[in-house]
Order: sequence, then structure tokens, then C-alpha cells
Amino acid sequence: MQILIVGGGKAGRFLVKEFLGRGHSVTLIEQDIEKCLMLEEKFPIKVITGDGSEVKTLEKAGIENVEVLLAVTEDDQDNLVICQLAERQFQVPRTFATVNTPGNEKLFEWLGVNVAVSSTAILAALVDQKVTMKDITSLFNIPKHDLIMVEITIKEGSPVINKMIKDINPPSEAILITILRGNNALVPRGKTIILENDKIIALTHPHEELELRKCLNGNSSEQQD
Repeated sequence: MQILIVGGGKAGRFLVKEFLGRGHSVTLIEQDIEKCLMLEEKFPIKVITGDGSEVKTLEKAGIENVEVLLAVTEDDQDNLVICQLAERQFQVPRTFATVNTPGNEKLFEWLGVNVAVSSTAILAALVDQKVTMKDITSLFNIPKHDLIMVEITIKEGSPVINKMIKDINPPSEAILITILRGNNALVPRGKTIILENDKIIALTHPHEELELRKCLNGNSSEQQD
């Protein structure tokens, strides 16, 4: 997969390391010359020095061939402009952004960014899982990066229907991110009641996915949506 990252700070370096380890081809844009030199020395990637919110810089980075763009600068406005340029002018299929100011996730969604979240670990999981999650609006700091994102629909007869989140017992290394209920996205809290047909979005380790599905749907053989 051809991935373009804009921003060579801590978030950008984390993502470069993650995606190279997964076999993807990575190009990075960064304005700071010293950071560019450090990145070129540390990683076998193409590094472009320049402003990622400018068309000429994106073109220099080969954006025409990019499948995924991640804007992870420290400026939310820059991240928004970069994603909009990538989508509208260069037709990049998938754009992702980190959000530095709490509450801006919904704004990014309204303005057309595919995915805007506050955790680079979640971004890495989303890119590899090819999932578009416009409804994630909470902040997460995931310390482990070998996670997968799953969507589980609560079926008729589920043992958790009409139960509160605090009264169910998911696997220890599964995190419930959001509940999609009709056109609404709910932040799961202890007293949130689970209803039939709710779609539960969760991060979990692959070896605990089956246990999580059994927890939410009993012995149902539901597969990943």
C-alpha cells in the first residue's frame, strides 16, 4: 500500500515505524529540515521537505499514486486542509487525521475528512483494517499496537440486551469504543444500556476476538461485518 504521512513529529515517526513493519511503502512530508535529515537517516523512506498543505509539496511527494494519506501535524487546521486537498483535488481514496484539540473530531467529519481521531495507535489499526470510522469521537491512548477493530451487531437473544456496560464482562484486553444506534453514535459509559441491533465498535487483540463476540452475543456464530 502506498501511504503518505504529513508531519514528522512523534506521531509521524510512530506511524512510519508501524507501516514499514507491516510492509507498506511510506513517503513523509515535514517542514523542519533537521527532522527530515533525522528521518532519512533513521528510516528507508522518501522524505520531502516542505509544507504539506501546499499543492506543489503534495505533488512532489507523488500524491497521485497515494492510496492513504495521514495528516498528523500539530496543527488541526493544517491537518484539515491537507485532507481536503488530498480528497478533493487529488482523489486520494482514504484520508486520516490526528486531532490535537478535543472536540474537533466532529468538525473534521462534517468537513469531509474520512477519519479523525486522537490516537495514532487507532489510526494505524484503522489503516490496516481498511475501516472508515467517522463516528469515533472519544480520546484513546492505546499502549499496544497489535490490535484489530471489530464491529459486532447485538442480535436477538443476546445475553447483554438491556444490560448496562458495567454489568457485562468483556475480555480484559478489549476496549469498547462506540455504540452505533441508528444514526447516532454513543460513547459507552458504565450506565449505558445495550439494546438489540446496537452495533458495538471495539478494539481487541486477535486472540480475544472470539471471546468478545461470545460475551456480546452468546454462542452466536456472527462474523465480522
